[in-house]
Amino acid sequence: MEQIINFYQTPGPYTTPKNFCQLLQALPDDNKEIIKFIKKILIHPIDAKNSGFRFDYKKALRSHIDHRSIDDILANPKVEAILKLNTLDFQSSPAQRGILSCDHHAVFFASILRLKRQAVRVRCGYATYIVPEKLIPHWIDEVYDEGRQRWEYIDPERVKLKFEEGAFLLAGKVWLEVRQGGLELAQVVPDYRGGLDGIKYRLLNDLNALMKQELLNYDWMVKEAKPKAPQLFSKPVSKLDEVEYSLLDALATLSLDVDAHWGRICEQYATYVHPENLCTPG
Repeated sequence: MEQIINFYQTPGPYTTPKNFCQLLQALPDDNKEIIKFIKKILIHPIDAKNSGFRFDYKKALRSHIDHRSIDDILANPKVEAILKLNTLDFQSSPAQRGILSCDHHAVFFASILRLKRQAVRVRCGYATYIVPEKLIPHWIDEVYDEGRQRWEYIDPERVKLKFEEGAFLLAGKVWLEVRQGGLELAQVVPDYRGGLDGIKYRLLNDLNALMKQELLNYDWMVKEAKPKAPQLFSKPVSKLDEVEYSLLDALATLSLDVDAHWGRICEQYATYVHPENLCTPG
């Protein structure tokens, strides 16, 4: 367990900021205060739309793929303008904040905690608390509570620190339940991809995040990016063979108990993600 904690205490290629480290490290250790800081800097596109100020909504959504690491997030013009104030004591209007989504909130939060040597991992799955009776694609964080010696979910984008059972479903759980007939596909809201392809996309995102390759999925989606997407990521579910289905089922099962299956997760990840599929952001 010590090896796992140490792994998640240290920044990875997507959560290692080159700038503003001193300012971010100066934040209080309290998670509520860290989230409060993030929410004064970032705003979700839907919240920005609802706040009333005018912006190009579609352009904002398209720009998400350009923010593939903490450095990209910090280099966002609105984010950078706030951080260059070099103070934790500031106020901002919705129009002054960087319009970025839940995955960017989760990566920002993880980057700060890892600078403080606190174990945290980003998770990808589905929230049941955003829209009633629907599974909404979502990214949150899983923080290790040393006092309780357990991992606990935190959602920095929705400012949620307490989770009842079933509030957040890991992508692996949704994949298995849909495959086994325990969950109707109609309940799962699509995003970039629909149906089982969308759930597979989320599952592989979660595995990337477990390996501290949090937003590698965006690098795999961008043509000019250096890493080549592995076949398992690009191949439609309708064209998967039994070996590939079995691998996805195994990955889904292992992802539900990371600590118990850490070694096998690392081994299985290496069966479809190779050096040419990885890159160092920036």
